Amino acid sequence: MSARSLALVALVLGAAAVGTLPAAAEQQTSFDEDSFPLVAAQQQVVTGETTVEPGTEVTVRIQSTEPETPFLYQSHTEVQDDGAFAAVLGLSAVPANTSYELAVHADGTELANRSGTVRACEDDCTDPIPETPTPSEAASDPTVVTVEQGGTAEIPVPMDGDETRTLSVGGPEVNYVINATVTDGDDDGEVLVLFNTTSAGTDAPTLTAADDGDSVSVTRPEPTLSSPLDPAAYEYRLFDGTDTGGSPDVAGTLQIVDDGATDGEYVVEEAGEFGFERAVVRTGQSATAEVPIVLADADAVSLSIGSPDSGYEINATVRDGNGDGRAVVRFDATSAGREGATLSTAADADAVSVRPGSEVALDSRLDAGNYDLTLYRGSEIDGEPDEIGTLVVTARNETASQSGESTTASVTGGDDPVGQRSALGSGAGVLALGGLVGIAGIAVVLRAIRG
Repeated sequence: MSARSLALVALVLGAAAVGTLPAAAEQQTSFDEDSFPLVAAQQQVVTGETTVEPGTEVTVRIQSTEPETPFLYQSHTEVQDDGAFAAVLGLSAVPANTSYELAVHADGTELANRSGTVRACEDDCTDPIPETPTPSEAASDPTVVTVEQGGTAEIPVPMDGDETRTLSVGGPEVNYVINATVTDGDDDGEVLVLFNTTSAGTDAPTLTAADDGDSVSVTRPEPTLSSPLDPAAYEYRLFDGTDTGGSPDVAGTLQIVDDGATDGEYVVEEAGEFGFERAVVRTGQSATAEVPIVLADADAVSLSIGSPDSGYEINATVRDGNGDGRAVVRFDATSAGREGATLSTAADADAVSVRPGSEVALDSRLDAGNYDLTLYRGSEIDGEPDEIGTLVVTARNETASQSGESTTASVTGGDDPVGQRSALGSGAGVLALGGLVGIAGIAVVLRAIRG
């Protein structure tokens, strides 16, 4: 074992590397120097120690400080009894030699931060995940199912007689979802559902029953994926009958870890704090991307997609209408700059409203490429953004919309309602120079990129 690995294990076990935390009136938090440098590879473990209360959930966030290579990743973990914490970050998609800022947060307060540069990976750069001194919630909770990427997970579905239950895996926040009805054919009180991570998003069956007498029937097909399902935490839910509305009877987590990763005591989840839930969102030129946003306590946020340099841009105001602190904005790449509504919301109660004149008109479909995602607190796009991300548009239909039917909602106060833009038809070439279309009393402005 390397010196770094030994130090990581020693830290989380509360050995001499951590030591006794000094008593202090103010909270003290620091990163373990053995966690650095961070490299462009999966499973980078960041450890440290803090004087906050043991059991407190902390978030370790790493964000690019270079606008041309934006990224944002974060991981949640708990403070151990000895004050140690360890967070797992996947940085394989980060370009080497990119500058970053690393910070640890608890209860909305930044406890510590530092800057650095992501180094290139020259060998086996995957860090070992330290063991916790006591069994973690994920390790002891039977509703947490852990499987390596490429493996097959076993999801136990408790049954009662000849009833039918519905299993739903994933959701819009992870850009993947599949639903299936489950029937206990051998009357043993349980159906063991097999989730094949290799088959996910392909023509091969993803969900099957382990026992021949039981049955699993897909009722909501999964989206087509061009690469294996990403390592992440995917929520799964069990509902009585065939209706997935309302609260589930059982909720758990399907944790997919990198091939070769260990027990998964530290479940890597998406953000619960203000910002983008996914720093990188992918879609195809003929597909719809879903951009999950955590508004937290913000009444409204401003979302900008693209930039003048990219040849396309659209700005909008997003509001949380159902009080859950988040909103999923759908971006229809087919409609971008052309006919149809480019932006809508996944939830009926939420609202997205395009700023009049902000969308750039296109006379052909949106080019494949990377487009900036920038997020601002409030209803103004001004100054430095609060969060940044990237929308990756591929040359084929790589990712489709995976939520139910969306309902566009307008926001009062002068913003233009989404979904009321007229079809451009043969006039697209004129509008590409900046134009105004009126239909049913609604004026919609498309603009051209300034020279």
